[in-house]
Amino acid sequence: MSEPISLAAAHLKKAKEHLDLIEAQYRSAEANYESAKYLYEAVESSQTSRAQSLYHLCESCTIIPILKIFKPTSKPYRHPVGDLFRAIENQSSCTLCKFFIEAFQVGSENPSGERLHAQLTPRDTAIYFAQDPNGKPWYYRAGIDCSHPSCQFVWLQTGPPTLTGQPYICISLQPTPGRNEIAQESEANLHPRQRGALEAFNGSLNYDLVKSWLGRCCAEHGAPCQIENAGPNPFLQIYLIDVRKRQFFRYTIGDRYAALSYVWGKGHAARSGRVKPRPGGHLPKFVPQTMLDAITFVEGLGERYLWIDQLCIDQTNDEEMQRQMDLMDQIFAIAHLTIVCVDGPDADWGLPGVSRPLQRIKQPTIHLDCGQLTATFIHSQWDNNGTSVWDSRAWTLQERALSRRCVMFTHSYISMICRQAAFHDCLPMTQGPDAIQPRLDHEYFREDGSGIILDQPGWDFKDYDAVVSVFSSRQLSHQTDALNACRGLFNRLSAGGHEDFYFGIPTHDYHRASIWVPHFQHVLSRRIQFPSWSWAGWTGRVEYPYWVNDMADYLKEGGDDKSRINLRASKRRRVESLAAPPGHPERAQVMNVPYAEGGPAMLRIETTVAKFQLKLLRHDSAPHRTHRTNSFQSKTAIGDHWTLIGQDGHTLRNEAGEHQCFELTDHFFRLKPEFSQVLIERDNEADFMFVEHWPRIRDSEASNKWLYNMLSALLIISNGDGNFWRLAAVLLKAEDWYAKGPKQSKICLI
Repeated sequence: MSEPISLAAAHLKKAKEHLDLIEAQYRSAEANYESAKYLYEAVESSQTSRAQSLYHLCESCTIIPILKIFKPTSKPYRHPVGDLFRAIENQSSCTLCKFFIEAFQVGSENPSGERLHAQLTPRDTAIYFAQDPNGKPWYYRAGIDCSHPSCQFVWLQTGPPTLTGQPYICISLQPTPGRNEIAQESEANLHPRQRGALEAFNGSLNYDLVKSWLGRCCAEHGAPCQIENAGPNPFLQIYLIDVRKRQFFRYTIGDRYAALSYVWGKGHAARSGRVKPRPGGHLPKFVPQTMLDAITFVEGLGERYLWIDQLCIDQTNDEEMQRQMDLMDQIFAIAHLTIVCVDGPDADWGLPGVSRPLQRIKQPTIHLDCGQLTATFIHSQWDNNGTSVWDSRAWTLQERALSRRCVMFTHSYISMICRQAAFHDCLPMTQGPDAIQPRLDHEYFREDGSGIILDQPGWDFKDYDAVVSVFSSRQLSHQTDALNACRGLFNRLSAGGHEDFYFGIPTHDYHRASIWVPHFQHVLSRRIQFPSWSWAGWTGRVEYPYWVNDMADYLKEGGDDKSRINLRASKRRRVESLAAPPGHPERAQVMNVPYAEGGPAMLRIETTVAKFQLKLLRHDSAPHRTHRTNSFQSKTAIGDHWTLIGQDGHTLRNEAGEHQCFELTDHFFRLKPEFSQVLIERDNEADFMFVEHWPRIRDSEASNKWLYNMLSALLIISNGDGNFWRLAAVLLKAEDWYAKGPKQSKICLI
């Protein structure tokens, strides 16, 4: 017995010696790192000092009126400051020419002066300092708004005016104190953050900056950003990863964890295997790079636990996977933060700033007599709104909308968005009563889903519309996931608005929810796994007409479709009644709407049906020549354009159109050619099912355009077995509908 004990003791002693050696190596590496960091910063400081005292300008750069260009004017303009060809030739002898080239290289995906030279023709090579055309501060381009005024800045541009703003290279001016009139007002103004030496050197992540964002949110923001508002579920049964031990364990209430949101891509799931987590179990041998980087990032923040769907959900149990999908709203809402890999096409891409360097983060600087010029690349939020790989995937929408805090990793910047603020690594982090309070700018609709509100009390159709519109524009690898991928969103809408959903349609607001239409840039294809009357039964982006949302606001403001009329609208003389004729309903009657999914995928509706003759006006991609020159409509047909024939044999006109403002157009609906063939085979004749009578509708409060006595209906196609499927929705004049003599009918939609 003594011999095994002696061997074990010897092994233990050797292991301790090995551990001591590793610790010594770690301390040595840490010391080397600190020494290299100190040396690098010293070199940078030395070079900066030399730059402050030594610079030489060529003849053309000497006469550039820097202060005049940066001084705000009532009318923004572009001021020529040089030529790119000449700057490339003079960069070795002129400090400002070299600055121009370095600044352009910051915004170029191929940072090479020769590449810039080759890409431009002689007439494109003028260099401009351009003031913002909308008079907006520089941080607005990043999608940020705040109370602090902007510093004096211009955009560095080249090429003809039609290409202005691409890429967005901000040239900020820090005037020399006491040397000019701008210096006094710029001390309190907001400049782009000067990145640290290591950030600029190797594109690494600034952990201290991210920690400061999290600290500010936790310390200063109210209930919306706190876990109490998310409603922790004591029965939440999920696995987490201990990032220190690289092991799985069961979540218990109070465990603070991060969640990872990313794009799976193709192939990594097979290499990872079908993971079956268990308490104390180790991670699989192969873990994709994005997941490894998320583990590194969480550990770098000083946090301990991480949730990743691919690793923490039992992939061998279909019932367990479905149960976890039903918990998505809780999983992401309770998470302390969500790590978002925005630009990664797959799970092997990694997180920028962790395993791969951040791009376009250098900040060329030049010191002139009038002050310091700094070039900073600003990723344009509005030009890239919703266009990233991550934004294209359907599953990621609910992960974004349900999270309390999202740390966003893109190829060129890091940001954090919570429910009260928006932090960005281009903004300096300040403390105290005058600290910067950044927030998302919502001047335009955000296609990334950041503008979707799920927690406000009461049912708001606009929130539902935003979810459906953004979600339906995204891609699914498996079409059967059309509802699973947004189940968490509807769970949250259901909790706040006390509304139930049946195949994605609100059961208490069916009449509005049934008249979805294809987005004006899309046509739809059938998704046969789901019923045709639900938007989930179709692929392609859908939306609700703008007037549907406006009428919701109008009624909320105190409007009443039966009695109250806007003053401007009331001046219109009316000779027709705004009520449905005797014997005709105001809205169709839904006879059955199950309150839980799993029932038959059909709707039985008591309504009226009218038959219309149809006309194919133009084929897909054909020129659309009948609209006005200032029309919102596309110049070529997107899908086949169809219209209705009235009782008098003439084609009817669509008075509402498809866009935000009412616009008279000649077609009522658009179809893919394969569905047009269905109508052609029926001799261009189809049944329409009445949905609701609208005494008056308004396109928006701003334009205040009204239409009176309108009616919404669905184009339905008989299945030959007594059932019908939905093909399109239309809005037409009530008089045109009633002229067709609609008949009472009971319709079963599938």
